[in-house]
Amino acid sequence: MHDVKSDFNKRKSEIEEYMSFINLVTGDMKNSKFKYSSISDNSEKESSVSDQLQKVLIANGFLLLYNLIEATMRNSLSEIFDQIVNDGVYYGNLSENFKKIWLSQSTSNLRKRFKSETLTATVKEIAESVLDNDVIALDKDKLDFSGNLDARKIRDLATKYGFNQSAMNAENLLTIKNKRNYLAHGDYSFSDIGKDFSSGDIINFKDETIAFLEDVIIQIEAFINDKKYMIEVS
Repeated sequence: MHDVKSDFNKRKSEIEEYMSFINLVTGDMKNSKFKYSSISDNSEKESSVSDQLQKVLIANGFLLLYNLIEATMRNSLSEIFDQIVNDGVYYGNLSENFKKIWLSQSTSNLRKRFKSETLTATVKEIAESVLDNDVIALDKDKLDFSGNLDARKIRDLATKYGFNQSAMNAENLLTIKNKRNYLAHGDYSFSDIGKDFSSGDIINFKDETIAFLEDVIIQIEAFINDKKYMIEVS
């Protein structure tokens, strides 16, 4: 999980720096201003941070937080996939959860375009893989979250994959997901989204998100260390 944690900490650092900035310019200060040196004439100048820009900065925080959520879950689940290959796990010693996941991935092309020759080829390929004890390789590209990750969905993933759910409160992940999707789909402008939140609100969302994801990483790391993606051998 070293790479997962490294990427998480990098994104976390980016968010922490951004949150410190928006707290500086959108906090309790009114008519925020900053001074800068002009490159053209090397003179000291002053500019203000408009109310609209403050709203945009706050709204952009939802994009950063959702990016952290989706990247962390994708990287963490991909780590399980990698470990299955590294351990040389074949179908017979996969856990029931991962048997279902692999079969679902292996038959996904049937759901897109059903043809008799496709069915025959897919069944043959699955049967040969099982009989030959091929090492199972799960497809990371099929980790499609479609902008739908919140605490409930992540707990559903825990049930699906078999790792322990986080007991931490993370109800604000639903707000983060919804606001991110409104922005991504163009349903609302950035200033429309940002006007309902303060810098304190978005910082609270950040703290809750980071704490929740850190706990999820702990649960997945324990799942990998205990090789829970394999059946228990008595």
